[in-house]
Amino acid sequence: MPTAQTVATQPVGRHEGLPLYTGRTAPDDLLTQRQLTARRLRLAEGQKPRAYVRVSMPYGGGPVALYRPDEAVAMRPLSPRQQAAMTARRTCTVCSTAGTEVLPERRGPWLPRPGRVCRDCDRALEERYRRTCRRCGTEFQDPSSVNAGRCGACAEWVSRAEDVVRRLALRHCPGCAVQTATREEIATADPADVALDFPVTCRGCRAAEEEREAAARRQEERDRWDELGPVRRWAQQVLAAPHRFAIVDTETTGLESDARIVEISITDGAGRTLLDTFVNPQTPIPADATRIHGITDAMVRNAPVFGEVLPCITQALSGRRVIIYNRAYDTGRLVCELDRHHQAIAPTLPGISLPPEEYHPAAVAWMDAQEWDRCAMEAYAVHVGQWSAYFGGWRWQPLGGGHRALGDCRTVVQRLREIAEAPDPVD
Repeated sequence: MPTAQTVATQPVGRHEGLPLYTGRTAPDDLLTQRQLTARRLRLAEGQKPRAYVRVSMPYGGGPVALYRPDEAVAMRPLSPRQQAAMTARRTCTVCSTAGTEVLPERRGPWLPRPGRVCRDCDRALEERYRRTCRRCGTEFQDPSSVNAGRCGACAEWVSRAEDVVRRLALRHCPGCAVQTATREEIATADPADVALDFPVTCRGCRAAEEEREAAARRQEERDRWDELGPVRRWAQQVLAAPHRFAIVDTETTGLESDARIVEISITDGAGRTLLDTFVNPQTPIPADATRIHGITDAMVRNAPVFGEVLPCITQALSGRRVIIYNRAYDTGRLVCELDRHHQAIAPTLPGISLPPEEYHPAAVAWMDAQEWDRCAMEAYAVHVGQWSAYFGGWRWQPLGGGHRALGDCRTVVQRLREIAEAPDPVD
């Protein structure tokens, strides 16, 4: 009957014609090449493996060869310096115990310093670290007594200290630490507003911050003055001779390519009204559009159609340079209305159809007769100076005029005044 020792050394298979063992069944008198090296032995010339052992390796690989140590040859003796270096690599820096294997370099907040530490010391120090308060140094038996590195008493002390620091910070200027609020002011303030209203920056720090921001803004404007300068001069010219300019805005049934105009207003460069009228679009106004501008079907039911308003538009724009905030959109609505109007009164000859992208010649002629000035939205974007990396240009800004034609025209005047009155950067 086989003994336990015999069963323990039984091979589990064969590899390249030799016995194959697992790590637990390999014979003690057979060693791997690494184990031979640890005993200061090296393979003899022509020495062949006697078996193989199957081991778990992190990056794969086949079975490892096993050799007889009595067939290997001894390595050259180490010098004293080499012996000392090898001993140091096998010695734990915590317990000073020298082992048979090279110890790994370990790092961790529980170690006195990074170095070669044996597994037992590393585990013991880590376990002790987790049950020791890092503030007061008290060592507890139960690791649950320490939470986030602090015991209960220290955690409460730190919480009170942080609360004191927070309350002091709320009462003092964040720039120079001058007191700018009292306990009573903070105590009587709405808790929801404390984080928004406090701390209060003192007048001196606020003035200094405003000056820094102004200096940075002037430098930024100087860097792009080749583009910003012409916009400033243009706005100043409009305000200097407002009678030479006309500002146009429309409200429509939507943003689609076939949207109809429901309101049109025209002012001069100073905001004086030249035309302000509803326009009957001869189609229902969608609810989505009404929610934006507030114009309903009832409001435009008795209004003139576009063709009836066209002479007034032509007269108001005569001799004036035309400014539109979103020029591409509004001119697109105007040319579409002109096309519908002229197609109704003077359709193209039978059998002749215009391409979809072309308009009635009379509509094109009317558009060409106007003096279209620069797009106010693009000019205002240059003035604000918010760069859009996504679009690769200055970010367009909302007009903020309330979505009624006359109000939007007058808001354009305000934007022009904002551009014109901005101080020029000086060196």
